[in-house]
Amino acid sequence: MSRILPWIQVLILLLTRCNTLPVGFDQIKEVPVNGFVELVPDSLDCYSKYVSLGYADYLLLGKDDDYESRILIKFPLKDSALDSVSSVRLILHPVDSVRLRFVCHPCSVDWNTGAVSWLLADSATRWFHPGGDFWEFVLGEGELAKESTVVELNLSFLSVLVQNSFGIILLPADTGFCAVTNMTDSKLGPRLIFTYRSGKERTFYPSGDAHIVDSSKSQINPGDLLVGSSFAFRTYLKFNLDSIPATATVVRAELLFKPQPLYFRSDTLRLGVHRLTEAYPLRTRYAGYEEIANATTSFLPGKDDTIVKLEISRLVQKWVSQSDSFPNYGLLLTAEPEWQKPFRLKLLRSGTAEPRLKIYYVLPPSDRFSR
Repeated sequence: MSRILPWIQVLILLLTRCNTLPVGFDQIKEVPVNGFVELVPDSLDCYSKYVSLGYADYLLLGKDDDYESRILIKFPLKDSALDSVSSVRLILHPVDSVRLRFVCHPCSVDWNTGAVSWLLADSATRWFHPGGDFWEFVLGEGELAKESTVVELNLSFLSVLVQNSFGIILLPADTGFCAVTNMTDSKLGPRLIFTYRSGKERTFYPSGDAHIVDSSKSQINPGDLLVGSSFAFRTYLKFNLDSIPATATVVRAELLFKPQPLYFRSDTLRLGVHRLTEAYPLRTRYAGYEEIANATTSFLPGKDDTIVKLEISRLVQKWVSQSDSFPNYGLLLTAEPEWQKPFRLKLLRSGTAEPRLKIYYVLPPSDRFSR
């Protein structure tokens, strides 16, 4: 009996350790990769664009040596009675604690929330003067503070505001930037309050609002690869994937680079990468693109050793295995979203910090289906 016991113990030990199932194709991430390639872009470029910021989460007002942001607010005032108005107050609620003086003018040209920018009043109409068209007389002056800001408007220009204008434009008078709640906030969004001699009040809520941003004062080197928000900078990258067999299964694909922040107004910067849906034209520098699911990242601009990583495995897999029906036109790196507070970062064109695409893949066994 004593001789049999050790053999029983060995058998039990073997049975308890043999509890791992064979690795199947659905467990491919557990299989050591047998293919790896690190690519640098074979085509790259950068362009800038004024973008519409009408549906941002806030309204931004301010200026410095690089950027300027103005606020546009439109109210439905056409049916207002004018002869018994004793005061008109513009109410704003800042999000930031920055104190910032500003002046108000009535807009002289109509504009559209979803299309307005520094150059365009709507998708088909350019401002006569970039930055918005408005009458030069001052409708009111105020200072943004953390509490609600109240601006008494000049009643001498009330008829122009109600009958002949297309809202109010706010121009910064100080250096600095301050965010203000927009019309989506029903309690703290902008509003106009008309007070009548009878003591009654009437509150008007915006029918449209937006902020518009310019960056024409920035010193930009034409050859820089930039990514930026508010005034959009976008970088185009294209990697040649011909070295990866069409039968490969992509385990992981990462776009990596070390950013060099040149300008920022936020503690955290957010980036996203998009797939181009058509060939990138170097002459016009604009091509259609679409979002890649979950291909975004955030980082702190104050850290010198930051390496940005964007995971695009599914996209690369489709490029490799479906190249005829799903062509590789390249990537577009942008701020995500582009209405963030102004920032601008640079990508290097060479060296260890330049953009790279690391791809790990598995090839099917050569005798997998053989008899």
